[in-house]
Amino acid sequence: MLVGQAKRASELFTGASIPDSEIDRIEHTLSSSMQNIVLVGMPGCGKSTVGALLAEKLKRPLLEADAQIEKAAGRTIPEIFAGSGEAGFREVETAVLRELGKRSGAVISTGGGCVTREENYALLHQNGLIVWLQRDIGKLPKEGRPLSLTNDLRVMYEKRRPLYERFADLVIDNNGALVETAEKILEVLA
Repeated sequence: MLVGQAKRASELFTGASIPDSEIDRIEHTLSSSMQNIVLVGMPGCGKSTVGALLAEKLKRPLLEADAQIEKAAGRTIPEIFAGSGEAGFREVETAVLRELGKRSGAVISTGGGCVTREENYALLHQNGLIVWLQRDIGKLPKEGRPLSLTNDLRVMYEKRRPLYERFADLVIDNNGALVETAEKILEVLA
């Protein structure tokens, strides 16, 4: 509506006719630049690296959920798990995602298990396109990831797969070069 009003005001001001197709083009450009790109996927699937590449290419801020969680809790993620367990960690994670989801025009890299809480979907989707990065289980690193170290990744993946499917607006294979993965996402966004 606002773009349509601006079109009409411009026509009245300049005396030049502007095709109606410009309304759709401008609206698409504005909404694309304001919408967050939210990366989800298994721990170690490349969300942080692909996120950094996207942020650089798009000249957007990269918001790392894990870094924000550590800042909010005043502890590292392994310390949070050790002291509060997964349930305590997920509480902090949801609070952080609530704030990150309110942002506009950012690339957001989430933790691998954010999909395990249904309320996180609305928080991330309110102003974001959710991209599921898929990577073969055998290529996922475990070090520094508390749940990956103590769980069978195949079992974890089978539990989370329907959740990733539910959250995802876009599914991207991330088994090749990370730069190629970022390029695939950029192609879809164009």
